[in-house]
Amino acid sequence: MEVARTFGKARPVAKFSGVGRFLDVLPYLLPALLVFTVFEYYPLLRVIYLSFTDADLLRAPNWVGLENYQQIFTRREFHNSLVVTTIFAVSVTLLLVGLGMALAFLMNVKTRFQSFLRGAIFAPTVVSVTASALIWLHMMNPNGGPLNAILQALGFEGVRWLAHPQTALASVILIAVWMGVGLSAVIFLAGLQGIPRELEEAARVDGASPWQAATRITIPLLAPTTMVVFFLALMGTFRSYGLILVLNTDGGPVGSTNLLGWYIYQNAFQFFQMGYASALSVVLLLLLLFLAWVQFKATEGRVHYQ
Repeated sequence: MEVARTFGKARPVAKFSGVGRFLDVLPYLLPALLVFTVFEYYPLLRVIYLSFTDADLLRAPNWVGLENYQQIFTRREFHNSLVVTTIFAVSVTLLLVGLGMALAFLMNVKTRFQSFLRGAIFAPTVVSVTASALIWLHMMNPNGGPLNAILQALGFEGVRWLAHPQTALASVILIAVWMGVGLSAVIFLAGLQGIPRELEEAARVDGASPWQAATRITIPLLAPTTMVVFFLALMGTFRSYGLILVLNTDGGPVGSTNLLGWYIYQNAFQFFQMGYASALSVVLLLLLLFLAWVQFKATEGRVHYQ
């Protein structure tokens, strides 16, 4: 106990240890810990356990050891899914970063239509995956869809956007970028507005052109924001399966849209191979952790946060 004096009177002051403080705040942490345990930690541990079993949702699982993991690296479908997912992830991520930054510069220009422009760019982000997929299913309808109608009006033949192996994945990439570019642009816009205007004005005074000021000052200072957008986009693409489900491509044609997220969903809820799907989920988790580690190491010492 310590003694504190207030207005000439002594009063005891309790001196708590670290354990005491933790016990004081524990009641406030319990609800959050309970939510994380029920909805995060337990499902994760359950999936890891199921990955070593032959679970199929119809009977009690039996322990099979590493059999599911051995199947993963010997199945041709997994190799194809990994290649397709890599192409999809890299394409969508680079487009979201590039287009998001370009749109952020456009949204940052003060014009009469600035508010409308910002709302129009961000609008696709708040549309659900189902609604977005249905909109694009209509747009890409090979029989009278607006996109084919425009092509035919220009003298070109219509395209079977989602029914041809050479255009199906590109179509899914287009839809994914349309859905996500608004959020990327808003994040970049927040980064732009956090850069002191004095730096750009000083560069202009020194004779720098707007392009030089953007490429040598603004874009380098956006490096932390760029890393955030890159990370969010990359992690999101590796978990995509909703588009494939609603677009009803079933991973085709000829496996051209068989993303890893869809491959996991298909094995779990169509083929009822829950043990194999759980092993795929663990592999995906390890892959994402590895990519996060690579990104952290690649940017360590090069990106500085204020």
